[in-house]
Amino acid sequence: MRKILSVVSLVAFLVTAIPAITAAQTASVNVKAQVELLLKLQKQLQDLQAQAKAIQAQRQGVISELATTLRSGSQGSQVQTLQALLAADSEIYPEGLITGYYGAATTRAVIRFQTKHKLSPVGIVGPLTRAKLNEKLKETPIVFEVSQTTAVGGSAAVAVTSTPGRPCAIVPPGHLIAPGWLRKHGGVSPIVPLCQTLPPGIAKKLGIVPPVSTSTPPDVTPPAIFSIAVGTSTSTATVTWTTNEPADSQVFYDLTSAYGSSTILDAALLVSHTQTLTGLTPGTAYHYQVKSRDGAGNVASSSDQTFTTIAVDATPPAISSIGTSAASTTATISWTTNESATSKVYYGTTNPIDIASTSTLQVSITTLATSHALGLTGLNASTTYFFVIESADASANVSTSTQQSFTTNP
Repeated sequence: MRKILSVVSLVAFLVTAIPAITAAQTASVNVKAQVELLLKLQKQLQDLQAQAKAIQAQRQGVISELATTLRSGSQGSQVQTLQALLAADSEIYPEGLITGYYGAATTRAVIRFQTKHKLSPVGIVGPLTRAKLNEKLKETPIVFEVSQTTAVGGSAAVAVTSTPGRPCAIVPPGHLIAPGWLRKHGGVSPIVPLCQTLPPGIAKKLGIVPPVSTSTPPDVTPPAIFSIAVGTSTSTATVTWTTNEPADSQVFYDLTSAYGSSTILDAALLVSHTQTLTGLTPGTAYHYQVKSRDGAGNVASSSDQTFTTIAVDATPPAISSIGTSAASTTATISWTTNESATSKVYYGTTNPIDIASTSTLQVSITTLATSHALGLTGLNASTTYFFVIESADASANVSTSTQQSFTTNP
């Protein structure tokens, strides 16, 4: 490494010295010599890069031995190696944490390892435990998963640093298919850790399918809007629609397709949408458009739609087909209306009937209907009765008939 840094320093010195030399030389300086010098410098830089790669490769080499006693509180690369080796067996070290610090989880894993191999379960890596672990290292070497190399330099020197990645216990690929090795271990193949990538040939023989990329292209397709429907009253309208994917809901509306008003955005991502428009004018035509935006921000808008609110009903129902059927003490009054309405009959022996008087007899049904029939009871025989019919529609428009009469039987 010192030699590399010396070369780097020389290169940096020469690079910075060239402008000064050039300035001191006259126009007769041999340009060819300068070019040759630059080529030599370029060659030295290439050699330096190659040596840096070699250093990196050395740092990614196989770790072959645990050399020291380890216990709770120990730190460093030896602890990382221990943790990586223990993590190769998920039953021994299910946490799989490779931190370089010998803590409670590592202690528990060491105790499990010692118990499995009939060693004293003391949780300390002493000579006997270390020997057994080193046996495992021969079968399951430790390498670094990745390594980061950084070059830092100025005009004076270039420093190359290499930061090794997390160690990983790997299974020699040949052990997975070698008949002799498998027979020695009862035909049981070693467990391949998640951090190990097998050579394609070995993976193919074992029937291992490489992981398929789960990345998906971005969603750029807006939702599809369909099944638009609207229900109206005199001052409101309820708009419904569906989309082929979850999306938000909003309706834009006005008297023209300029859509100067809108409902409050419902940000819930749904496939069935409902929005209610309020404060509308009765008997008026409106334009509207529905919009939905999916989770990826793609917006869909419907074409222009129209509806007309229901006009205010100011017309009372028309009463017709009045009929009577009398007995000695009862009578039935029947009639029809041209729209659904309530049923009421004012009656008595006074002529004319005063429907505003609280003493006037009456019967009624509030159910809306077009065919009406009300029964009168407690009447006197051989008596003439006078009556007035009243019906009110759903908009509270009231109709009253002219006064009618009937006579009960003897």
